[in-house]
Amino acid sequence: MPFVYAIAVIIILAILIMVVMSHHPMFKMTSQTVGTIASASEREVRDENERRDETIILCTYEVAGHPYQIERILRGKKAYKFPAGRQIKVKYNPSDPQMAEMAM
Repeated sequence: MPFVYAIAVIIILAILIMVVMSHHPMFKMTSQTVGTIASASEREVRDENERRDETIILCTYEVAGHPYQIERILRGKKAYKFPAGRQIKVKYNPSDPQMAEMAM
């Protein structure tokens, strides 16, 4: 009998995890398009605990004739990997195209 309870608990947990994950914005980005790197710049960020380098990437893309842009910040000096004009895949939410992410 304890085995049946253990299986039931596992099934219930799996269902709860699936429900929570299905509401996460990342899982709603089911469409994709091609974006263009508009710019990539580097900066140094300092606070009382650390100093780090960051790369800021600005990407433009179009969905149904409407232009959008997104920004992504990466750790480290990586601007050389993202020259202006480079094509990159962009995943977006079809019901809200502003919710997007660059596929790296």
